[in-house]
Amino acid sequence: MITLLPTRRSVIEASLVAGAAVTLVSCGSGDKAQDLPGASGTAHDAADLAKLPVKGTASVTVDGRGYLLYRPDEATVLAYTSVCTHQGCKVGTGSGEIFECPCHGSKYSKVDGSVTQGPAKKSLARFAAAIEGDKVQIYL
Repeated sequence: MITLLPTRRSVIEASLVAGAAVTLVSCGSGDKAQDLPGASGTAHDAADLAKLPVKGTASVTVDGRGYLLYRPDEATVLAYTSVCTHQGCKVGTGSGEIFECPCHGSKYSKVDGSVTQGPAKKSLARFAAAIEGDKVQIYL
């Protein structure tokens, strides 16, 4: 019977491969977007529907707190906190499908609030929102 012992080279190569795998896994944020919350809590008027066209965004203040609204289609409004999860700066309405934080460059998806570019690692907090008549309401 022949017993093969690992060479120093094979041990070093295996260590490098394992280290690279750990590094790649840690690079992802690991944060998934929150599920769309149900309409619970108290409804607050957040904006006039006429000021939020389809594919439009708005930055609003309700009860002294900032929120971002996005209207992906005629019947839907999505609402998120406007507080960046990186260091608490105010996230702007951005462009296209992205909300942008002007302080350190974090970007978030308007569709689900997830981080699309760091340094932020956590998604924006989501809130239930609805169209009621000519108003956009957010549930807090």
